[in-house]
Amino acid sequence: MEETVGNLNKDQLTRLARYFDEKVTFSRYIKSKVEEVEPGKAVCHIDVENIHRNGNGTLHGGVYASLIDNAMGLSVAALVGLRTATIGLDVHFLGAVREGRITCSAEVVHRTRRIATVEAKVRDGDGNLVALGTGTFRIFEKRGDPIV
Repeated sequence: MEETVGNLNKDQLTRLARYFDEKVTFSRYIKSKVEEVEPGKAVCHIDVENIHRNGNGTLHGGVYASLIDNAMGLSVAALVGLRTATIGLDVHFLGAVREGRITCSAEVVHRTRRIATVEAKVRDGDGNLVALGTGTFRIFEKRGDPIV
């Protein structure tokens, strides 16, 4: 019998992480990778490449926002086991990154039946906080696999 963690068992959490890494086209394009996932929490990273930089040679704000959105959405999906959608996203850019790995940790901080609120922190390879995000996610009540 599979061990269940929250609403999803370990196999389902693994499939959810794999789905984000392999099947979500935009995530693949920006090369976002899932490091950890558990109900209400997720960690994702990106290794900075030329495609991630803006005209100033630093990480484009959209890359921060995309990584934050991915990690937050994954944390909600892992918690509720249902389909979700981002309905609000705020990002605060706190530091410039030119190279290395950025890592985003997200955690659900509040949940009702239909809405979840999430916080996320992005750190550079030295552990410096370089971006902070909050998001609001709609939880769809249709039961079933959250990766559909």
